[in-house]
Amino acid sequence: MENIAFLGTGGTRTPSQGTTCLRVSDHCVIDAGNLINTFGDEVFTIEHIFLTHSHLDHIIDIPFLADLFVTQKSISLKIYGLKATLDDLRRFIFNHRVWPNFEEITLIGHTDKTIELIELDLEVPYTIDDITLTPFKTNHTEGSCGYIIEQNSSALLFTADTYKCDRIWELLDERPNIHTLITEVSFPSSFAKLAYDSKHLTPSLLAEELQKCKRDDFTLCVMHLKALFMGTIIEELNALHLLRNGGKVLIDGDRINYTRP
Repeated sequence: MENIAFLGTGGTRTPSQGTTCLRVSDHCVIDAGNLINTFGDEVFTIEHIFLTHSHLDHIIDIPFLADLFVTQKSISLKIYGLKATLDDLRRFIFNHRVWPNFEEITLIGHTDKTIELIELDLEVPYTIDDITLTPFKTNHTEGSCGYIIEQNSSALLFTADTYKCDRIWELLDERPNIHTLITEVSFPSSFAKLAYDSKHLTPSLLAEELQKCKRDDFTLCVMHLKALFMGTIIEELNALHLLRNGGKVLIDGDRINYTRP
């Protein structure tokens, strides 16, 4: 693939918008907030899911995907995440109460289990198809991370859900090949207390965080806007001139090239 396809970009699910899901290669996605509706008959091409954390809007299609795969696939669906995220999947989803434990259920007619949960190490690169994903710790949940997404010599930095996080800006300064930052802005600036409690950003918080970065040559895109406040958030982003260097508010169906714009 020559670009990243944004299959879900919303901060909540609506009739016209899915939640976080990025297709980064032919067989690999980041998060599973809008897989089944967008992939259609191609859903069985998915082989790898890299999770940013275990909140419902980022994992919601995984149980249904496992249910589809158990009778149709010959190899396990590989799901990657930090330890706390995988522990949450085992404890709260695949526990034979909320959903069958597909980590123990064998694919029909084959020997592999339906899903395989693979623990990630922070700041270690993982290569799938022709792209490399490097997880880094974010400030959202105990098991939350973002990813540097690289193809050849070009890279993008995807934070997923986060609050203030110094590592984002350190990575941008350390890696000049990162040409685009994709981050979140979930609430208007007037909801600063809610943003702090839920560990999300507002336009004002993002403006403050940008001051930590020495670079100003990267494109900045945002997603995960809460639907009820989308108009207000966009007005604030524009007033603060945050969507720099051709940046935009991402919507479902958008694509960003791996090569520098």
